[in-house]
Amino acid sequence: MAFKLTVDFSSLDQAVSQMGAELIEFDLESKVIPIEPIDRKLNEGFEVNFEDIEFDTGLASYQGRQVLLYIKDHSYNNKIYTVLEDGSNGNRFHVADCEMLERMRQKGRFDRYVVTNKLDGMFPVSGTDNRTNELVEGETDLSVCQYCLEATNFQKFASLKRGAPRRDFVQNFKLADFFDTYSSFFKFMPTGVASNQTSHYTKDWETVSKRIREKFNYQCQQCGLDLAQHKRLLHVHHINGVKSDNSDSNLTPLCCDCHRKQPDHQHMFIKHEETKLISHLRNAQGLNVKENWQDVYDLADPGIHGVIDLLEKYHVSLPEVGEEIQNEKKEVVAELELAWPLKKVGIAIDKPEAIEATKLGWKVYSMRHALSQIDQLASSLR
Repeated sequence: MAFKLTVDFSSLDQAVSQMGAELIEFDLESKVIPIEPIDRKLNEGFEVNFEDIEFDTGLASYQGRQVLLYIKDHSYNNKIYTVLEDGSNGNRFHVADCEMLERMRQKGRFDRYVVTNKLDGMFPVSGTDNRTNELVEGETDLSVCQYCLEATNFQKFASLKRGAPRRDFVQNFKLADFFDTYSSFFKFMPTGVASNQTSHYTKDWETVSKRIREKFNYQCQQCGLDLAQHKRLLHVHHINGVKSDNSDSNLTPLCCDCHRKQPDHQHMFIKHEETKLISHLRNAQGLNVKENWQDVYDLADPGIHGVIDLLEKYHVSLPEVGEEIQNEKKEVVAELELAWPLKKVGIAIDKPEAIEATKLGWKVYSMRHALSQIDQLASSLR
């Protein structure tokens, strides 16, 4: 019998660091990562009551897991046959609360939706042949809903002209990229991601990785963060993307935040607690230097990039990144992803932290509300 043990050492690491004690690196990774029953179900896809889907951040979530939803049935006008030939002819799948879902909500059509977090882009679909009354089933590559992409401003989608530019974007859309961008918003990884995090590395990778990190004194070579006291947050990046090429010239240490922002790194799923700790350490080490919007973009959580893109267009002042909010006892009670301290306005990923900051007089937006109320947000920052 296998038991799943989930341990978050970030608070302990921080306390040990403050005491000046040495952190000893060790690993609790298991070769077999248990998969919860709900994760198996989500990988297969199943119907669920729409009221059980959460949209607190604007993204679709089910029991703490990022999901997408779609209509499986394509019976109308024998559409199933053209959909199986070309998925772009089918119903769009949704990754966020959007204008189209609002229309469906008003029509009460959510009992027909299936939720899943399968990332390969292939969807089980079905339909009844109107002539033979036989059920036709298969898999196809459905397209993402453009309204969802606009609602999240994923990869600056809202800035694209309508027509061909947006259609090309949809055609090249990858679910893994989308889920990776917002991974810190959720507690659990999609099925298979955890077990694939260390796949395709050479057998001696642990030794090679440690040697490279020691060579560079456990310092991220992109943002300059010193992680000597938090070694598990420092990864080693293959510059050419070939994991079997362990030559020194192809290896460079990067903090997990900088690592996941590298091209073609959709396999990197980072927890919110880890991004918070990295932000805290950058502040403590004086590395959160922001001279322009690109600096803000580089330092911020990728899930906030859509908001940053719009704020830059409104020409508001540069925000603080990873602002720690203290109470009257000088205790840190919240961290805001973006903050304008003089205005006491901020944007938060974590709802409890937003509530704590609000208690101290801050006006805090979620990503969802920052995007949908961008005019109001920008106006409050002028």
